[in-house]
Amino acid sequence: MSGTLSVEVRAVTDVAPLGWDALTVDVPGGHVLQSAVWAVQASEDGWQPRFVSFTDGAAALVLTRQRPPLPGFLAYASRGPVAGEGGARGAAARALALGRWARQEGATILAVDPELDADAAFEATLAAGGFVPAEEIQPSRHRLVASWAAGTAEETLFARLSKTTRQRVRSAQRRAVTVREDAAGERLPDLGRFLDAAAIRKGFTFSSRRGFLAWWRRLLEARRGCLLVAEAGDRFLGALLMYRQGGHLATAFSADDPAARPSFAGTMQLLRWEAMRLALAAGMPCLDLGGVDITGARERPAPGDVTWGLYEHKAGFGARWVESAGAHELVLRPAVYRAGLVARSARRALRRG
Repeated sequence: MSGTLSVEVRAVTDVAPLGWDALTVDVPGGHVLQSAVWAVQASEDGWQPRFVSFTDGAAALVLTRQRPPLPGFLAYASRGPVAGEGGARGAAARALALGRWARQEGATILAVDPELDADAAFEATLAAGGFVPAEEIQPSRHRLVASWAAGTAEETLFARLSKTTRQRVRSAQRRAVTVREDAAGERLPDLGRFLDAAAIRKGFTFSSRRGFLAWWRRLLEARRGCLLVAEAGDRFLGALLMYRQGGHLATAFSADDPAARPSFAGTMQLLRWEAMRLALAAGMPCLDLGGVDITGARERPAPGDVTWGLYEHKAGFGARWVESAGAHELVLRPAVYRAGLVARSARRALRRG
């Protein structure tokens, strides 16, 4: 990253300009959490969407929220600002521009976390602008990505899967497991039910009742999501919900029925293989299988780690481990920020008491 680009905020509106998603979702590094439909969902959750346009022609969705009685507001560029054609250099320049804008507007803190491969120069540029690394806001710091060259044959792609993965795909096929796209989202409540059960089993925080079903439906209606479901006759076995962004498909949520695994082994392998076939047929260069890291365990897992099994499962598709740039925060009003932390700790103590 040779030198920092000169970029400033050109305009900020409360309504998405025409062609918004072309600038924030469809470009390299684009993300659905920068989309107009996500802005609608976030507004129902109490955030104020701000649609920011930059002088270099790029854009970023920034969500803001006031915390009365404290002055100022929180600002969060969810999976932004996106890289676009400018790559890491452009993303860094836009993050700095957002920092200057947020300071001028009276924000307390600004958080950014673009979908971007790890880049030392990006980190250095943000550090020079006063940003500091923060715990991830979105679920994962890393991704496993299966990619292929243009013109790759399906047979060649299948051969790249590990022997175990190929065997499990064929096992599910022999057991009459079928996979279809559920464009209407009929199986979304079932996916939510499986994810809720998984959260209880594994001890992570998730509840489909906290707005997720509404978000998933909006996602499918806007054609920004793709839901694949696995079934055996009328029995629902599992599902894979993906984002359409950056010219590829990216895993967002997946779950299956543990009780069905003995009878329908290989269901999740078949689901992911069908997702690869779908991406290949659409001329996409890769399938993002999502991450496996969790809070407190952001590195590549090793045998015996809690996420080792999921890592082996995804690596079996020939996916490579991709380290991503982390989330960063810029504290603009330190005294107000510290007061907010104290107030939040007090509220948590009261709830525990």
